[in-house]
Amino acid sequence: MKYITYPNKNSMFCSPVTPDEIVKIIQRLTNNKAPGRDGISSKILKVICKSIAPLLSHIFDLSLITGEVSELLKIAKVIPIFKKGERNQPGNYRPISLLSIFDKNMEKLMYKRLSDFFRE
Repeated sequence: MKYITYPNKNSMFCSPVTPDEIVKIIQRLTNNKAPGRDGISSKILKVICKSIAPLLSHIFDLSLITGEVSELLKIAKVIPIFKKGERNQPGNYRPISLLSIFDKNMEKLMYKRLSDFFRE
């Protein structure tokens, strides 16, 4: 309400996150991606996803309702990847940002909701 003084009937509503939705997203993750700063891989998350899905759905729901994302999910592990040329030249490297697996899940949830909103 601080930013939108008058309600807008065309504003976007984010549907609640369900544990089943979380499980589906986690099961679709690829196993060969490098983990982020937290060191949690998609393989590990797939093993425990059914037991933590209710908790994750609650946390992600709060994030969508409040419009706030945890600062810990915003931290990336940046790795320089060699492109070509001389290895001692910094310009011959490009950065790769490794995000938390939880941030990737949150992004997928928001992507689905934005896609549904624009489709409607």
